[in-house]
Amino acid sequence: MTVIWTTEAVVVRVVRYGERDAILTLLTETGLVTAMARGGARSTGRLSAAARLCAQGTYVLYQGRGMGDVRQAEIARLRRAVHEDVVKAAYAAYLCDLASRTVPERPDAPPAAYRQFVSVLDGLEADRVPADVLARAFELKVCAWLGVAPDWRRCIRCGAEFAQAGGELRYDPREGGLICGECVSAMASDVTRAWPVPRKIAAVLHLLTYADIAKLHRVDLSGGMRDSLSRILAHQLREFAGVGGRARQVLDDIVASLPDAPDDHRGDLHT
Repeated sequence: MTVIWTTEAVVVRVVRYGERDAILTLLTETGLVTAMARGGARSTGRLSAAARLCAQGTYVLYQGRGMGDVRQAEIARLRRAVHEDVVKAAYAAYLCDLASRTVPERPDAPPAAYRQFVSVLDGLEADRVPADVLARAFELKVCAWLGVAPDWRRCIRCGAEFAQAGGELRYDPREGGLICGECVSAMASDVTRAWPVPRKIAAVLHLLTYADIAKLHRVDLSGGMRDSLSRILAHQLREFAGVGGRARQVLDDIVASLPDAPDDHRGDLHT
């Protein structure tokens, strides 16, 4: 059966097919769709703008047997500001790769996946929030959608609420969660396998998991907090979700190779 349908979408993967064409992975409001953009690989092709990573707009798809075709596209956002900045481009490429690997195919995506991903790209363009914090917020949502996110407010071992427990916190890379001071003490010589983390990280992880990315406007996180978030979520995704390893490493290498930029302190989260 042949179907022609229209959808709002953002391009999260582009693969050249021959000299002229491109195979697109589109993130739609109901999940991922793969479609051929004929002439999309040509700089002057009718669909060249529609076949660009992070392009967002309305796509008209012709779906018969097998892969569909992009017949028309009305692009609302090309996101030039993202492509013209090396840091933004690196984060956008990583986030597109993460979305293309973790969001289910249409029609099985989590209801918020499309909206939250668009909000991440909007945030990169607008510079409201540091790029790494935006990435951590989206990574946390991916962990939740994939079922690999613990309740960050509670000890992964005993279930104690950190708000009521004293002592240091650590992240246990084997169990994929935070552990309280009492459980850290009980680990004895095995404690070295758990990573020390800032005391307030539990609250930050919980907030970023459930916050609407579009409403994150002011963020002030210490360098130590941001480093801990990055390390924890890279491990959580790689070891418990099986995604993000190579693409995340490429991003980290690019960011590490750049001159240090001044910290951006604009705070609603003061940690």
